[in-house]
Amino acid sequence: MGGFSFAAPLLLAGLIALPLIWFLLRQSPPPPRAVRLPTLKLIAAAEIPPPQAARPPWWLLFLRLFLIALIIGALAGPRWQQPLTGPQPTRLTIIIDNGWAATRWPEMMAAAKDRVEALTAAGTRFAILTTAARRADDPQAARFVDADTALSMLGGLKPQPWNVDRAKAAEAVATGSDVLWLSDGVESAGAATLRAKIGNAEIMTFPAREPVFRAGGRTIAGYAATLARPADGPEERRVEILASGGEVLASDTALFGGRATVVRIAVPAARRGAIDRVRAGSGPASLMLVDGSGGRPRIALVDSGGDAPPLESGEFYIRRALEPHAELSMLSLVDAAASDANLFLLPDVAATAEAAAALLERVRDGAVAISFAGPRLAENGSALSPVDLRRGARAFGGVMSWQEPQVVGSFTAGTPLAGLPRPDDATVSKQLLARSNDPDVQLWATLTDGTPLVSARRQGAGLLILIHTSADPSWSDLPLSGLFEGMLVRLLPLADNADALDISAGAPWRLDRALTFEGRLAPPDNPAEIAADAWSDAIAGPETPPGIYASGDARRALNLTTLTGPAFAFAPLATDGLRPAETSAPPIDLGRWLLLAAALLFAVDVIVTLILRGAISLPAARLTSPAAAVTMALIFAFPLAAQEADGRLQLGYIGGTAQDAEIARGLQALSRELGRRTAVDPGIPARVSPGDKGLGRYPIIYWPAVARQSMNRAEAANIRAYLSRGGMILFDFGQPLGNGSGARRLLAPLGLPSLQEVTRDHVLFRSYYLIDQAGGGALWVEADTEGDSGRVAGVLIGGGNWPALWAGSSAVSAVRREAALRFGINAVMYALTGTYKADQVHAETLLDRIGE
Repeated sequence: MGGFSFAAPLLLAGLIALPLIWFLLRQSPPPPRAVRLPTLKLIAAAEIPPPQAARPPWWLLFLRLFLIALIIGALAGPRWQQPLTGPQPTRLTIIIDNGWAATRWPEMMAAAKDRVEALTAAGTRFAILTTAARRADDPQAARFVDADTALSMLGGLKPQPWNVDRAKAAEAVATGSDVLWLSDGVESAGAATLRAKIGNAEIMTFPAREPVFRAGGRTIAGYAATLARPADGPEERRVEILASGGEVLASDTALFGGRATVVRIAVPAARRGAIDRVRAGSGPASLMLVDGSGGRPRIALVDSGGDAPPLESGEFYIRRALEPHAELSMLSLVDAAASDANLFLLPDVAATAEAAAALLERVRDGAVAISFAGPRLAENGSALSPVDLRRGARAFGGVMSWQEPQVVGSFTAGTPLAGLPRPDDATVSKQLLARSNDPDVQLWATLTDGTPLVSARRQGAGLLILIHTSADPSWSDLPLSGLFEGMLVRLLPLADNADALDISAGAPWRLDRALTFEGRLAPPDNPAEIAADAWSDAIAGPETPPGIYASGDARRALNLTTLTGPAFAFAPLATDGLRPAETSAPPIDLGRWLLLAAALLFAVDVIVTLILRGAISLPAARLTSPAAAVTMALIFAFPLAAQEADGRLQLGYIGGTAQDAEIARGLQALSRELGRRTAVDPGIPARVSPGDKGLGRYPIIYWPAVARQSMNRAEAANIRAYLSRGGMILFDFGQPLGNGSGARRLLAPLGLPSLQEVTRDHVLFRSYYLIDQAGGGALWVEADTEGDSGRVAGVLIGGGNWPALWAGSSAVSAVRREAALRFGINAVMYALTGTYKADQVHAETLLDRIGE
């Protein structure tokens, strides 16, 4: 078949059914059923031969079978592929770059499939190799398959969000095979090895167009990132900061002048904790996952109100420990509760229940309050303490104490402080103790004698934490040691998630959700793990895919910036020794053209059927022979009289006057009454002009003669043609006819015959309702149109200002409006049915038969 193929060739089996369809279409219709109809008595004596069963002509059957064949052929998906002009290989290896830079993946797949389809007829065998780095347990080898299998393999490929390993892919290339390399256009370390292996192979490049992140991180105002792109010249790129649900929290434009730029995006303080990712394009390297590890939490340091020198105040040591890691604000207790901070540090702040009420409400909503012991708490206690404190402090190592100062004994596993080192030189000489053991209180750290150093308790969605010694050196050496900073830093992640208690160091990081090439987070295909001490050196790859890693309750993001790095720049792929690939034209889809031909034939079939049934009359043409095919070619050149697009009848009116709106309302009201009272359901009235060529579609046209009192010669000729074809015009002069009405001047160009006044015996007054007047004085029509002659009047001339009456806009009685509506209904029915009410030709014969 050369370059001609079908996407679903099995559907062509439907052509076998065409002979059966021919046989069914040629069969006679079922015999008529005998039904007793009382009115048949009127024609009982008449001899009416039964009609012969009609069969469509053979050429119409052929037309219908050909239409069905076209539909079957279109559904089978016919395509024409232009064959390649060059030599056709017996074996072809297609190498595809499917790493993070393959952002034009659909184009690469289309090129690969086009090449396979172009060589299908030649019987070429294909091997499909990819260059993205692979797991050690997932090697690849060249396996040559037929075209159908190759297409199936291509459909199952997908790009990967990590680097390519072209040197490893070169090992799988079979010798003695032609090679087509579909490249992402970015130079890499193994590219030279692959070029040396494939020699004078064909190459087709699809250079990346998306910017990628070099680095990025949170700032005090929001987020900042460095971007690199493949091209030069000025360019603008939109960078968005997204929440986990996809909501855009903030955005800005990255302005490129060269190949790199820096973008800084401000994020409202209240929404910085919701940052989940930053997006600058559609590729995986154009996306940055954001966790809490790089953030600077906002912390409120509550002023204790003391006047101690800096080196003797707890605020000084807290600031020194946390300022490199967080944003601290010194606030009063009231101002702290109203701030946007989510972590509160209270050095020796004895808060009463009333003073602490607002902050306790914040804690119940998810905030964390950390209190430090001190003389004030020892004397007065605090409503923000997780335990009920004993009055006074327990002292070690004093002249009145037999006990020695205590050192840190242990940190409880599964808590934020687990795994911290325990220095021997950090001793505690005073501490606060609880009145009783509360089962709801968690003990996070203890001294060597087992007494508490750090206690915590859930309060709603948040936490109350107490460090049982002071934040200044008066009660312990902790503020002077590195352990103090380590403890506070460990507690900082609680500002983002008060439920994240298992955030201890030392546990490995395990892949929780993997980043797909499309930028989505999904369950990983394979488990991945990074040792805690190896995290800083981790690189995204097949063994450690990019995504979100978890260690206990802590979360960290591994991004593709581990591949690109702060100095990354796009290097164009060298193509030395390679030749540009011959591009095959994309296959031509013939199915759409077959469907179009089938639709046109269906329209022809419908029109032919209507003509054969007499629904459409076509003068000088009888579709009873094959010559009708020539006639059908001319059908679309002759417009047929029709109603509006939805098939509904319309009433027309001559527009272009100041009365258009009132006329339209009146005719619309008349149309509604027609639909309600009769079988006629008109559409929206149409505004027309006397010179329009399509007046034949309107059975009756209203002419506001009081506003339009003239017509030119061409318009008069068009109106005469309309009347001669059975149209009807209602001329309304707005008042009873007489001198000064202008009727003679308006109607003279039409050359009307003699007129007469309508009487109650005229068929117009009996066409639907029995009425005796039209309103507005005398109504004039052509003479000899009462009904006996069979002639139908073409013009109705009066002066009733009927649209105002039909719409009810005139201040008239309901009786007069009803009379006007009945006249309007009669006029429309008269235009549609003519003199049928006056047909008494067979009355005597019908009465005689009824008498029998």
